[in-house]
Amino acid sequence: KSSDEKGVIANMSSIHGHICTMNKPAYNITKFGLRALSQSISAEGKGKIRSFTVSTGFVKTPLADRQIDAQAEQRGISKEDVIKNVMMGTSRVKEMMTPIEVANLIIFGFSQHAKYLVGGDLLFDGGCVLTY
Repeated sequence: KSSDEKGVIANMSSIHGHICTMNKPAYNITKFGLRALSQSISAEGKGKIRSFTVSTGFVKTPLADRQIDAQAEQRGISKEDVIKNVMMGTSRVKEMMTPIEVANLIIFGFSQHAKYLVGGDLLFDGGCVLTY
């Protein structure tokens, strides 16, 4: 093993690592903590290991889809209204990210083009945190 080897660690955070919303204390704490862990790894990595987080709003996954159905039933509104007004809320972009879009951010973070992403966070939230 050569002494010039370097490593990168990516962690999936969330907009909830930037803002806290109701009914999610454990999730909020976890996502804020994950950002701190990534910063700590980078601080301790001495230039050999860097770490970063990716923070997004809702991502179109089976888990999110199930939340749409449950929220629509609970609130008595359409699925479209759940996505636009509840999930996307204050976001300027009124559609969920795709898993591929998230993967592209992580791939970028691992690439040679992201060498300055040391303990940082890629916040791709459609403007939600800006307008929260």
